[in-house]
Amino acid sequence: MRDGHLKVVGIGGTLREGSSSLGALRRALDSAEDVGAEVELLDLRELALPMYEPGRPLDDYGLEVRRFVEAVREADALILSTAAYHGTLAGITKNALDFAQFLAREEQPYFDGRIVGLISTAGGDQAATNANGAMINVVHALRGIVAPLMVAIPRAWRITDEDGNITDENQGGRLDQLGALVVELAERVPAVSAA
Repeated sequence: MRDGHLKVVGIGGTLREGSSSLGALRRALDSAEDVGAEVELLDLRELALPMYEPGRPLDDYGLEVRRFVEAVREADALILSTAAYHGTLAGITKNALDFAQFLAREEQPYFDGRIVGLISTAGGDQAATNANGAMINVVHALRGIVAPLMVAIPRAWRITDEDGNITDENQGGRLDQLGALVVELAERVPAVSAA
C-alpha cells in the first residue's frame, strides 16, 4: 500500500470487441475505486501479450509484458475476469497469468498473500462456474487468496450492451459487492502480505 491507497489491478477481457468479461471487470473496478482504492485495468485485448515461453527472459519481451509484470508486482489485490471457453478459462487469460512467473523470485512472489477476486462470463449456463473453478486452482498455485464471493455470469449475451457493459442490476450488484469486498479484505490482511 503506497501513500495510504490500496492498489487493485484488474486483469481481463478477450480478443472480442465489446467483451462481456471486460465490461464486468470494469464494473467491479469502479466499485473498488468508489470505496477508496487506486485501480488499474489491464485489458488483455489492448495489451496483446505474446505467448509466454518458459525460460525466455523478460528483457526479450516488449513493453506490454513489462507493463503487465510491473502492474502485478505493485498490486495490493487483484480482480481477474475471464470469458469461459469450452468449459474453462479463456486461453488469453491463462497466457497472461503465466507471465506471473517473472515474479517467482520476488520478496513477495507471484500473488503471495494478496486477495484475488474472480469473475467469469459465459454464453451458456454452466461454463462460467467451471471457469471460476479453474481460476481458483491457478490463484492457489500463485499463492493468492481467493475472495469468498465469486461472480459467474451465465448467458452474458442477454445482459450486456454492445460495449460489454452489464445491464442487469442483479449481476451488476454482485460485481459491485465483489469490488468492495476485495478492497475490504485486502485492507484486513496486509500483515499476511508482509510476512
